[in-house]
Amino acid sequence: MTRSLVLSLTLALSLTAVAADNSEYVALRAARPDGRTVAVSDLVLDRDAFRIHLRSGTVHFLEPVAGRTTGLVFTGDGSYELRPATESERRHLELLTGEKGLEMLSDRFDSIVLLFGDGTADEILKHAEAVVGAPDDRAKRIYEDYLKEQRNRYHLNLHLRVLRDLLDAPTGGVFVAAVNGKAHPPALLVHEPFGIGSLAAKYGFFGGEETAMIVFDQQKGGIWYLSGAKQTAKNGHGKPLRPLADAQHYSIETTIQRSEITGRATIRLIALADGLRVLPLHIMPKLRISGASYRVDGAEETKTAGIVQEDTELGRIARLFRYEGSDADAAVIFDESLKKGTKVELTLDYAGNEVLTNIGADTWSVDARDSWYPNLGTFTDLATYELTFRYPKRNHLISVGERVSETEEDSRKVAVWRADHPIRVAGFNYGRFEKKSQQDKESGMTVDVYSNRDFAKKSGDMMADAINSARVSTMFFGPVPYSPISVTQQVEWNFGQSWPSLVYLPTLAFTTSTERALEGFGPSAGDINEFVKTVGWHEMAHQWWGHHVGWESYRDQWLSEGLAEFTAALVLQFTESTKAYDDYWERKRRDILDKSRGGQVRNSEAGPISQGFRLSTHRAPSAAQTIMYGKGAYVVHMLRMMMRGGANPDERFITMMRDFAQSQAGRNPSTADFQKVVERHMTPQMNLTGDGRMSWFIDQWIHGIEIPRIRSEIGITDLGGGKYKLSGWVSQEGVSDNFRSPIPIYADFGQNKSARIGVMPVVGNNRSPIEVEMALPSKPRRIVVNLMHDILAMD
Repeated sequence: MTRSLVLSLTLALSLTAVAADNSEYVALRAARPDGRTVAVSDLVLDRDAFRIHLRSGTVHFLEPVAGRTTGLVFTGDGSYELRPATESERRHLELLTGEKGLEMLSDRFDSIVLLFGDGTADEILKHAEAVVGAPDDRAKRIYEDYLKEQRNRYHLNLHLRVLRDLLDAPTGGVFVAAVNGKAHPPALLVHEPFGIGSLAAKYGFFGGEETAMIVFDQQKGGIWYLSGAKQTAKNGHGKPLRPLADAQHYSIETTIQRSEITGRATIRLIALADGLRVLPLHIMPKLRISGASYRVDGAEETKTAGIVQEDTELGRIARLFRYEGSDADAAVIFDESLKKGTKVELTLDYAGNEVLTNIGADTWSVDARDSWYPNLGTFTDLATYELTFRYPKRNHLISVGERVSETEEDSRKVAVWRADHPIRVAGFNYGRFEKKSQQDKESGMTVDVYSNRDFAKKSGDMMADAINSARVSTMFFGPVPYSPISVTQQVEWNFGQSWPSLVYLPTLAFTTSTERALEGFGPSAGDINEFVKTVGWHEMAHQWWGHHVGWESYRDQWLSEGLAEFTAALVLQFTESTKAYDDYWERKRRDILDKSRGGQVRNSEAGPISQGFRLSTHRAPSAAQTIMYGKGAYVVHMLRMMMRGGANPDERFITMMRDFAQSQAGRNPSTADFQKVVERHMTPQMNLTGDGRMSWFIDQWIHGIEIPRIRSEIGITDLGGGKYKLSGWVSQEGVSDNFRSPIPIYADFGQNKSARIGVMPVVGNNRSPIEVEMALPSKPRRIVVNLMHDILAMD
């Protein structure tokens, strides 16, 4: 059997996995160059920040589907250019390529594959007429190679996205160019009018920015470019996801048998777009959807929906030729076009493994963290839940919400958990646990701690951590959003996670320092002790930041992670000391200014906080964690320090944070929304631009990467009678001309006693003189600036 025959066979196998009535989708997957060609010369396709130049060669169209041409192969001489729309994206490309002063990224190619739902075919046919002949063998090979790349490298079903442009109401259409350039790694050049989050489920996290360059390379891969359209793009600003439907309620039935689950999910949803037929679903690829039906509100008839979900494996012959991919994005196809506002009840049957892994002795790892059930998007879409679990009765299961019943059925338990208030995601933990409970009157929270029997001796510490975090958080941010809270041990050693009303803590958190040393987590393993100390506080804080209050796009996720990290620092201050709190910021400062292990640039140079998880690249592997979490927390600390004053120094800051928590509850705020709240509570000393705005602060610290060097030399003269003269200067260096800092001046009296005695605003690289007389309770040991890490600085 020849290789080409094997490929034809595997493609046929792929198509058999698709429901028989999905004719347009089947045709899209089957379409190949059909012999229609256009000779092109100096043809330019402009798509927002991209310019694709087909210098000379031939366009080979794919066979039309439903009367429309949706793809092509170009062979010949071509090039592409990417001109970044914002400074932060230009800087990101400069970092990734190593090209100093880069203004435009460009590359050459001798072939390219385009898939599209826009007017690309008509644009090309205006350039020259098509000629009909026999399909070109090279063009066919290039397209077959592309299909293998789509499955094995991209892990995206881009045909599914094009299907929406065929079946749904007109939207402007997606444009995707798959290119293997000569200078840069293979990439997809994407213009998606609905935003990159609509291209495929795996990119839902990235929101609504329309233009992207996604690079596929083992070392350098990632999203090299992501921005809103050039006309509207703002430096560091994201856009919210534009969903097609809004889930109102999930009713999920799950049966656990060893490591396999079977499930039925019924989703009550509302269509958010006119003409909706294709509804993408989020579900892990190993879970296979076997049935889909729906009923439109008010109709008696239940209809069968088409299912799209490519096989993750295509059989032994396919695997022999390494042709097993996973472009397994899932969707259902409604039998009719739904109008905006239509209410639908969608029921899905599914089954599979890899949601759970047995570690041994009824110890289980829950590996699927957010799409162990079909959903319309986690963290962005709030809904109520009813979750019914059937599982072996010797085990325990803890879920989100409240357990409303637990019965036994033969050898199984049947437990029902319910979340009557809308939440962002559902999760559960599974295994054999011992439970301890406590109600804390001060915070109003009930805590249930579940630990494995061998680690139960540490459950009291986990209880104390949860209660301390709740007390500090209620003091600063307002009432506990969820109660009771289940704090559960998970088998992973160093990974925590928070769900609404459910917290995973790593096994490390349940160990003693001696046990950690015996397991190899000694002093040389890094600052593991601080992680163990703070991880519970951080994950508890996500009940407020991440669940009660969400975030708009990945550029705003620091509002979850940075605020959770800041909360951990607050708990450290109140459970230990102000010195411990100050030492915490010194460690964060050093982390920010250091290089990641294996990194080539400082974490601070990897990009701004608003670059989110894209900060982690081959040039700075750990920058996302350090900047989004650590620098994000530091920014909130700086706001706290700027707002301190009066008999209750934190009163204004607490009022601001409670305002943010209350006004944004159940919402997905952006950084701009957070800025508006800060502006409602800012002090006169924070008004450095005189316009009542905090744009100077947000632009510098969230959207910028500059960190100043702050110096001072201030002498003290005793004038008698409790009065002192301060003479000297304060300087700021290493920043741009408009960089502003309200530099705090402290009198240090020794023995950990100090007082802030003034603030010196400094703009740009300047040295400001100080000549002032003031009354002080005693002669200071020294006058110093930035004593409490008020401003993130190089020194």
